[in-house]
Amino acid sequence: MARFKVRARTVDMLGRQQIAGIPTAISELFKNAHDAYARNAEVDFFRSENLLVLRDDGLGMTREDFEKRWLTLGTDSKVGAKGLARPPKDPSQEERPILGEKGIGRLAIAVLGPQVLIVSRAKRDDLLPVNTVVAYLNWGIFELPGLDLEEVVVPIREIDSGSMPDSELVESMVLEVIESLTEIKHRIDPVSLEVLIRQVRDFKVDPELLASELGLPSLKGDGFGTHFYITPTDDLIKDDIDNRADERKATRFEKNLIGFTNTMTPGFKAPPILTKFRDYVDEGAPIERIGDKAFFSPQEFEEVDHHVIGTFDEYGQFQGKIGVYQKEPEPYVLNWDKSDGTPTACGK
Repeated sequence: MARFKVRARTVDMLGRQQIAGIPTAISELFKNAHDAYARNAEVDFFRSENLLVLRDDGLGMTREDFEKRWLTLGTDSKVGAKGLARPPKDPSQEERPILGEKGIGRLAIAVLGPQVLIVSRAKRDDLLPVNTVVAYLNWGIFELPGLDLEEVVVPIREIDSGSMPDSELVESMVLEVIESLTEIKHRIDPVSLEVLIRQVRDFKVDPELLASELGLPSLKGDGFGTHFYITPTDDLIKDDIDNRADERKATRFEKNLIGFTNTMTPGFKAPPILTKFRDYVDEGAPIERIGDKAFFSPQEFEEVDHHVIGTFDEYGQFQGKIGVYQKEPEPYVLNWDKSDGTPTACGK
């Protein structure tokens, strides 16, 4: 009887090689934060340190969640399969539609940078207190030919709830990966191995220090959620942000991310999650690339020339209201000229 075997390179092919670009990668991580019932998902990009920090205040992960969900590709819990329970929900919020469904959105991190430290603390009413989980991954390992997936070592630590890992703990995890690579060095190209080990040794992150500088969302005290520390960052992040052919127009980066949540329409309830991207170009105050200050405000929405609100029924007919040049919106009906009295394929 024969069986499938999975090479470590599969993770790279399913993740980094399938993501369209930097904005798509960040959007995938925002979707994961949304599905974790986060109210805030924020990115801080430190250019001089080649460090990107993505933090959310969602429900976070226990160690079991991290091992059985985060480290499992194509998890089937979201489709109601037997075995793994569905992801937790926040009873204090309205139920959210699931945005991520293929179970590989987390692999988008590899597009942003080759190494990541994950720090997560779960909020569970039936589990108190919950330890903070810390894990380290180097995505370059998944690019090595001839390596099976189960041979990749992912160091995991648990620390007291309300605390953050320091540089000493991170260093111990880095050394664990180097030891695992040394054990299989006879099967790895020596040049590739040397480059990889040098990169792993250069991973220097101190979440405890950063936590005091960044503020909320935080995992200290009573905080919960998931944080990602990615370094070194891919140069494409800077290129995508700075690639502005016309100062009057938004970049591709802004177009893809600036409207992830709607903050402009007055009278509508607040979006379930707010996203931000702060760009630390120099030692001064960061530039807010996306966020409620960067997107249209309710006042700007009120000042636009035309407002349209309504619905299309199952026959393609539009019915609603249209306001022109700040005039009071008036009822409006528009029939679809190609309708023959039969319902459309897309429905209402």
